[in-house]
Amino acid sequence: GIRVVPAVVVMGGQTYRDHVDMTRDEFYRRLPISDPLPSTAAPAAGEFEAVYDSLPDGPIISLHLAAAFSGIFNAARIAAQSFGGRVTVIDTGTVSMGIGWQVIAAAEAIAGSATMEAVLEVIASVRRRLKMLALLDTFDNLRRGGRISLIRASIGAILQVKPLLDIGDSKLTPVSQERTRRKALAGLILLVQSFGSLERLAVLYSDNRDLGVELLEGIKPQAQTPPLLIQATPTLGTHAGINAVGVAVVTSS
Repeated sequence: GIRVVPAVVVMGGQTYRDHVDMTRDEFYRRLPISDPLPSTAAPAAGEFEAVYDSLPDGPIISLHLAAAFSGIFNAARIAAQSFGGRVTVIDTGTVSMGIGWQVIAAAEAIAGSATMEAVLEVIASVRRRLKMLALLDTFDNLRRGGRISLIRASIGAILQVKPLLDIGDSKLTPVSQERTRRKALAGLILLVQSFGSLERLAVLYSDNRDLGVELLEGIKPQAQTPPLLIQATPTLGTHAGINAVGVAVVTSS
């Protein structure tokens, strides 16, 4: 019962629907040599309207990337206006599997015949307990994509730091900046370990699966349910860059 309206990635002058018109492997093979860097865009409001219209009668819950990061939420909100209150559009305040865990929890609640009010409370509960962290190899992709200030990105490049970011409440908040990837990864593992038992755990990586596996090995004993190891979609990879890893976890309390 989950439908996805893909974001748009522009690469080499061509437009691709994320994870539809280009495989992840193809995207990450081309990313290091892409000049200029790829860019991302929101789908048109009409695409959301078409999906809403195609669904069976009844309420629709539409969950999206943080409005502070993209125009996707606004496109969905505009499309929903034609449906007389049938569509509830939600700004998840986060990205990637931070959205995913909210969507999955909602779908599970709906499959269990939960009321609309109960489904919305499940989503809110997951969001309160959600932690999304990203360890980048460089600030450059964020800077060139307009997601972080030029000054901060320049400092990062000069110091060759590996920034660890907290992605939540519609903000990118620096957590730490280690000089080496090894120290940065160790710090991320320790931070996640401090969260205790995890109701949900997903590890994401851009192009370097080995980094994702190493991160997962350090934290999977905390998972109450089978953890996921996922290659980030092109939309996320455009801004995170190569050698990026991250986690999306839902804590137990």
